[in-house]
Amino acid sequence: METKWLEDFVSLAETRSFSRSAQLRHVTQPAFSRRIQSLEAWAGVALIDRSSYPTRLTPAGETLHAQALELLQSLHHTRDLLRSQGLAAQEPMALREPLLQKS
Repeated sequence: METKWLEDFVSLAETRSFSRSAQLRHVTQPAFSRRIQSLEAWAGVALIDRSSYPTRLTPAGETLHAQALELLQSLHHTRDLLRSQGLAAQEPMALREPLLQKS
């Protein structure tokens, strides 16, 4: 499973349109549809009710949508933490640790 599949799915849940989400995600509509199908294959259930327009999430899709929002938020938060640690590691030691005072 790829993170972009979850991001695509969240976009689709918000726009309720394959073509609009594909445009927002900067991919062709067929490629976007394949990503959603790949996510459904990974999940083993239908996530989108394609019989209506605008599209709707299935009950499983509703569950995944809530979880995907939490997962993506957590992943982005973790990335931000790692990046800030990386920046801190690049600072000179004098800026990171207080100097020991001589007695």
